[in-house]
Amino acid sequence: MIAWFFVRAAVLILLFILQAGCARLFGWEIHAPGILSSNFEQLIRPASERVALYVPPELLTYVSKDKGSWSADPQTYYVGEALGPMLLEGFQNGFGKFVFMETEPSAGILQRYGIRRLAVVRIKEFRNQVTWKGQGLKLVTETAVFDPEMKEIERFESSGISASEKIFSKKGGPEVNLNAALENNVRAVVQHLQDVR
Repeated sequence: MIAWFFVRAAVLILLFILQAGCARLFGWEIHAPGILSSNFEQLIRPASERVALYVPPELLTYVSKDKGSWSADPQTYYVGEALGPMLLEGFQNGFGKFVFMETEPSAGILQRYGIRRLAVVRIKEFRNQVTWKGQGLKLVTETAVFDPEMKEIERFESSGISASEKIFSKKGGPEVNLNAALENNVRAVVQHLQDVR
């Protein structure tokens, strides 16, 4: 009798796992490639201005667990680990004289290297929208721009959206969808800085 109970319990657990699926139980760990597509270079022509980029440490470690809807599988998006390298690559492609600031910037450093503008990018919002037809991701960043005296001269928001019906069958899955949203955001940041000189 006790053996029958354990067999029945094991069968019920197995059925639950098969019905729920591994993703629903354990979740999706979504890591984007973190590189820009060849399309980025076609749309962005480098400006000759000397611009610096500082990426705060909290951006690089930014993670979102927004699964998009109550019925969606658990999802963990490693946004920062992909966005950091994409910002670096985007600024390298967008500005002929680009300086990457690995340490927290100061007026002395900016003046020593002749940097007219410093961009500091922060993640403001990451949204995941899952529907029966597909998935849409949206990244909103806020960029603060400083002059050589470290005085803020501008602050602006940029959005990067990736929304496609049947994204999983058409574009290669959530990693590609995340990468597209990040690339669209990076392009918006670089274009804004190129337009406002």
